[in-house]
Amino acid sequence: MKKASFVVVPLLLLSLYAFSASAQGGPRMHGMRGGMMGGPGLLPPFVLDKLALTDAQTAQVKGIMDNHSATFQSLFDQLKTTHDAMAEKFYASGALASTALTVQTQQVNQLQEQLMNEKLSVDLEIRAVLTPEQLAKAADIKNQMKAMHEQMKNLFQDS
Repeated sequence: MKKASFVVVPLLLLSLYAFSASAQGGPRMHGMRGGMMGGPGLLPPFVLDKLALTDAQTAQVKGIMDNHSATFQSLFDQLKTTHDAMAEKFYASGALASTALTVQTQQVNQLQEQLMNEKLSVDLEIRAVLTPEQLAKAADIKNQMKAMHEQMKNLFQDS
């Protein structure tokens, strides 16, 4: 059990750091900075870049993103605070049991669930802006990505 915590805790801290770091810059979203909303979701920003949104749609998407940005910022700030508290405990001198991080781990899980729900809300609002043709193109892109993922998986399995 002790060996497992030496591996799991640093991996958890690293994943939290990577998750929160990726949120700071964010990918593009049809010519706009996606900021914190560029994380995993049903409608990744790179897909929107491929859908040839009209100027009106781009304005609507920007409005949707703006409407949710304060919530995302708050959740990411809370996640960073929780991560910092975990790091303080982790790097403090003395023994550390995995149970010492239980509260923060639960907070991280709750915050990640809230982030996922907020991202889903954004995705659904943006989906409502798209035309049936754009939705079909998005589905085609998703299928292409799935096929490419399978090809990559097969390449790595063969070696």
